[in-house]
Amino acid sequence: MQRYQEQFHSLLWIKNNPDEHEAYLFKRGQKYIQKLSKIPGIEMIAIVNSLSMYATHKDSDIDLFIITKPGMIWFVRFLSTLILWKKGVWRKNDDIAGNFCLSFFITTDALDLSKIAIENDIYLYYWIYYLKPIFDKNNTYERFLEANNWVQIDEKPKIENQKYKISTTYLSKNDTNFNTHINNIIRFFLLPKTLKSYNKLWNPEGIIISDSILKFHNEDMRISIRKKILENNFDK
Repeated sequence: MQRYQEQFHSLLWIKNNPDEHEAYLFKRGQKYIQKLSKIPGIEMIAIVNSLSMYATHKDSDIDLFIITKPGMIWFVRFLSTLILWKKGVWRKNDDIAGNFCLSFFITTDALDLSKIAIENDIYLYYWIYYLKPIFDKNNTYERFLEANNWVQIDEKPKIENQKYKISTTYLSKNDTNFNTHINNIIRFFLLPKTLKSYNKLWNPEGIIISDSILKFHNEDMRISIRKKILENNFDK
């Protein structure tokens, strides 16, 4: 996959360093991720997609990727959405620029994303390669990279990825069986509604709904990215 890096950069207009607007978005991301990091069950929060790749435009949002403990994914999704909604920074409808998109959650028993990769998944490869962990508990970022060792990431980009990490405190005693019980209650009420919305979208490839992965990308760009790169004979 590394042989496609130059073409991938060109296609997505990826820069070597963040511009002034992206620096602002990272600070904004750190501010609100600090608030989300207090939610019991969260093991890692990362910035992904265009901002993590230094490829934003003026209307870009801030995409978050959240890893939770097993049995906590619905609880974390509900509380993180509620917090960002109450703060007025949750992306909804056309209110996009600078707001937060909560579209991808996994648990620590689903760290290996090769299981959801498409053939020649160039976009997922670089999505992982450029992922920027902001909150990292229990060395989850390293465990995530180990589980995805099919992505060959050297020490220099790994250091670059981690430069935005925030220092925060958390109380492990908050992660209790009670919260797992609440997770099951939230799942009971939200799962039918989530599945109903999914069924209206004619089974898009970018949506996964399970107790270990919640992925909500109505328009999965992985196939189009792969097609554009391979059709330009970048294999040569």
